[in-house]
Amino acid sequence: MRANISIFSVIRNTGLLFLGMILALGMALFFPDPSFSQEKKQDKLIRFSAYAQFWARYTMMNPGSRINESQVANTADLSLRRFRVKVTANPIDHLMLVVQAGTTNLTSLSHNESPIELLDAYGEYKFNQQLSLGGGRSNWKGLTRFAAGPGSTLLYDVPFLILGNVNRTDLTLRNLNLFAKGQFGPLDYRLIIAKPYIPVTAKPQEGIANFNNLKVKPNLSAYVKWQFFEKESNVSPISAGTYLGKKKVLAIGIGAEYQKDLLWNLNSGDTVLNSMKLFSADVFFDTPLNKETGTSLNIYAAAFLHDYGPGYIRNLGINNMANGMESKIATFNGAGNAYPVVGTGKSLILQSGVTLPYFNRRTKKTRLMPAFGIQYSRFDRLSDPMFSYDLGLSLLLKDHSSKFVFNAQSRPIYTTQGTALKVTERKMMFVLMYHINID
Repeated sequence: MRANISIFSVIRNTGLLFLGMILALGMALFFPDPSFSQEKKQDKLIRFSAYAQFWARYTMMNPGSRINESQVANTADLSLRRFRVKVTANPIDHLMLVVQAGTTNLTSLSHNESPIELLDAYGEYKFNQQLSLGGGRSNWKGLTRFAAGPGSTLLYDVPFLILGNVNRTDLTLRNLNLFAKGQFGPLDYRLIIAKPYIPVTAKPQEGIANFNNLKVKPNLSAYVKWQFFEKESNVSPISAGTYLGKKKVLAIGIGAEYQKDLLWNLNSGDTVLNSMKLFSADVFFDTPLNKETGTSLNIYAAAFLHDYGPGYIRNLGINNMANGMESKIATFNGAGNAYPVVGTGKSLILQSGVTLPYFNRRTKKTRLMPAFGIQYSRFDRLSDPMFSYDLGLSLLLKDHSSKFVFNAQSRPIYTTQGTALKVTERKMMFVLMYHINID
């Protein structure tokens, strides 16, 4: 049975959401903020920044996993999870150009001699506080607060559910797109029209939706949030995962993403096209508890309704070390550290963490941040709920600019029992990450 959309009645009408965004653009053009023209003109400047994330990891592999020709039950590895170099330029007033290059998931299995690739290349013109327009290749996305990927994360990454279509309709979360964004007081919005890449496809299956190889239709997404207390910046598509108590922020948002005829399946031998329809509602809260001691609290919760078509499931293994599988003992999860992360159905995610007092109140640098995260999903195809959880502890040497993060993740393993897919065991993955920013 297809997911019931009624529980998300507040966000079920995608057309109204996009209509509201178009009206917001019109208001921004015809009713500009008079104080914007009085702002001090920008200096023409170029800014360089970079960051890197290194992983040391131990993974309990899914049954049947292979690395090359060796069947492995567990493995330890080192990897460069992410490396980014970014250039931001303001050649004229109100115009910003962004170029970013980097690499992702560089492991001992990566054989490219030059893994650096162009990630972002886009421009943005800010008319006023209510309206900025931009275009190019970027990770501007709608749907959720963290749809564009990680930034100052609470754990070692954003919840993988949010990255569910990564490298299917995009490349490392990037598309060629046009976007509009702005703020009306406490209201912050973004609207994106993207030209997706052609996804990796499979032949249609009976009763199971998958991506097709037909002409790609535009991808539409939008996200709107209402900000209480302090306002957040919307200069970057990436939203902060935690401010470590430097701001008091409460933001409640809704989002939607739509792409027509993206998937297909067979129904009694006939090919049926399915449109992707995704909806979300989320809340983000970050507040200082005691600024003198450096303590703070962070909570993020989100609800999702995903409709890809009947029976769609994606097993996602981030930075997967397995490159083969022994089919005789393989499970539904597939190889490596993959597990059902996204699919047609309903999902809830929750993350929370606290910063503990500074080790030295005079220098106000080093402190610890314990955190946890969970995902609970009822995917239509699975007989048992999908439940995964993360436990993390960060050593913040200089806030998010230099930190160690230890993360333990538990994931379910699904096995076919008759006609049902049920959880038969659980596996763990342990990651020690070092993250460093250069600004």
